[in-house]
Amino acid sequence: MAYAILKVENLEFEKYKPAFDFCYELILKLKGADGTITYRKHNPDYRYVDTIGFVSPFLVRYGLLYDVNDAVALGINQIQAFNQYGMLSDLFIPCHTYHLKTKLGVGLFGWGRGLGWYAIGLIDAWLELPDSHAEKELLNQNVISFAKMAMQFQNKNGSWNWLVSSPEARADSSTTATLAWFLANASAIESIQKDCAHPTAQALNYLMSVTRRDGAVDFSQGDTKGIGVHSQHFDILPFTQGFVLRTMSLK
Repeated sequence: MAYAILKVENLEFEKYKPAFDFCYELILKLKGADGTITYRKHNPDYRYVDTIGFVSPFLVRYGLLYDVNDAVALGINQIQAFNQYGMLSDLFIPCHTYHLKTKLGVGLFGWGRGLGWYAIGLIDAWLELPDSHAEKELLNQNVISFAKMAMQFQNKNGSWNWLVSSPEARADSSTTATLAWFLANASAIESIQKDCAHPTAQALNYLMSVTRRDGAVDFSQGDTKGIGVHSQHFDILPFTQGFVLRTMSLK
């Protein structure tokens, strides 16, 4: 929510700085000894992929706006630590979470919305960083690697399944919406520009095909109950709606 407000045009950033400082301090209270942010204070031994989407874009934008270099570094480190411990070997497929002490992936590799959380955290942080920043090229490579991985699992109808590596799994609109946003922005990288164009269009076509008459996008997976306990309820979800609108606003 704080990141969304930071993106409002013509916002009086200095006027509202105390509110954003408060959000930054709140995030710092969730920082572990390893230098990354935990999902919840009472669950300090795991690092969830969701948290990348939650904090990295905010930290990078906040840090750049208010000249807080530590915030930018923290947002990028959250991504890079997950790249090191939360990916399936060199395939760049994220796991739901990894255990801080064992550094082992826990839960499903290839959970669709997990890909989505990683995707939005990475692409929005990448968009915020100026080309002159020392970490920009590293994030460029992350974007390219993730884009190539994700496109391999897209269905012919443009969707991604809730478990992307399983052809039998049900299609998930939340995964599809977030990956459409990712690919639409990743296409700014010249080396993958052409590769991203058709998958993005196909994803949007699929999302239109599951949109109700009142404009609500249907068939998004419900909330996860815990590690490895995923909902089989598929319905409307504000999260999905938001990323469909974000992606359409780029056209």
